[in-house]
This record gives sequence, structure tokens and C-alpha cells, in this order.
Amino acid sequence: MRIKKRLQLIASKIPKGSKVADIGTDHAYLPIYLVTEGICPKVIATEVLPGPYLKAKENIERFGFMDRIELRYGSGFKPLTSKESDVAVISGMGAMTIIDIFEESKQIASSFQTIILQPMKNVAELRKYLLTHCYKIIDEDVCKEDGKFYEVLTIKSVGTLAFVEADVLFGPILRHKKDPITVSYMKYQEKHLKMIIESLKDSRRTDSKQMIFEYKKRLDVLKEAIK
Repeated sequence: MRIKKRLQLIASKIPKGSKVADIGTDHAYLPIYLVTEGICPKVIATEVLPGPYLKAKENIERFGFMDRIELRYGSGFKPLTSKESDVAVISGMGAMTIIDIFEESKQIASSFQTIILQPMKNVAELRKYLLTHCYKIIDEDVCKEDGKFYEVLTIKSVGTLAFVEADVLFGPILRHKKDPITVSYMKYQEKHLKMIIESLKDSRRTDSKQMIFEYKKRLDVLKEAIK
């Protein structure tokens, strides 16, 4: 079964034989791939939207995986019980939605051995939440799909930990990687910040000077981080 690059990247982070819960499974492409490739013997898939839920059910039945993929209806971690799965996956959602999922089920969220996250936007906000709520980022990667970059974070619940601003903005692990796709992504981030700064110079906003200052500071952090 062929799946998108960002889902392939997520799948590559899952240890073989793990008990996985795919949160917001959409059409159940990731669970079907994990079972088909022999990565996971069984997967729990959850979905809260009626349309995608029915499509996921249809796809699971079409592949004959009803006994290997358990589809549950509900929001976030709510359909799960504590320690029911080793690994949780949340992909294709905005950072604020992911944060809401953690907030509404804190006990279950902290029970997983690892959680793999693929936010669609506001990655820095997500990192800030994770690092200030005792989640350690143990791995980070980036892929490019249809002209867009996507970050994938692997985290685990730990005790209190120290971090710096660069960890929040550009990742404690990702900013140190030197593979071609990560270097390309960091250059894209640098170019994007410079474009924002230039656009603000002609802005009539009353807070434009303060915003320029903040974005220049962020640009300096990036340049220092990727030296």
C-alpha cells in the first residue's frame, strides 16, 4: 500500500511489534499500512468526524483487517484507556488541536511509552507546550511533500527538564541535523523570516517596530542554532 511521505516518516519511527493508537485516523491509511507491512500486529484507530469514520471503516473492511484494526469513535485520547497502547500517533492536525487533546486526557497522554506528532502548523507553540508540560522531544525529522515541509516529533513523558528558546523555535534535535532535507528546511525558515521582516518595514501597523524586533531576534536565534 502506498501512503504519503509524512505518513511513511511516521511509520519509520514506530518500533516493530508495538501496540499503536492512531488518533484522528481519517481514512485509516496509516493503520492499514502498519498492518500490511508487518510493523504492527494490531492497531487501534480513533476518529471523531462521521464522514472519515465511515470511510475508515470501509477501508478496513476492504483490506479484511477488521480483526487487526479496531476502529473507535470519539475525540482524541478519550476512546482509549491508560497503557492500552505503547505508541500514540497524532498527525495532520494543527498544534492547538493537538494541545487540546493532551489537555483533555492528561493521564492517558502520559501513559504512552512514546507519542509521535505531525502538526500541520504552529510547531513552535506545540514544542513550547510539550517542553513546559514535562514531555521530552527525543527525535525530530522533516519531510517535504507536495512542496510543503512537515515536521515529525517523537516525544515521551518525563520529569522536569531544562530548555532554551532555540529548542522551542527550531527543535532541540532538528536544528542540529545536517541531512539535505533538514538543511533545506532551515534555509526555508531563514528566508521566510527575512521576508516577514521586509514586509513589516512597509507596514502601517502601530506595532510593526516591535514585531520587526521580535522576528529579528528569532532570526538571530536561528542563525546561531544552525551554525
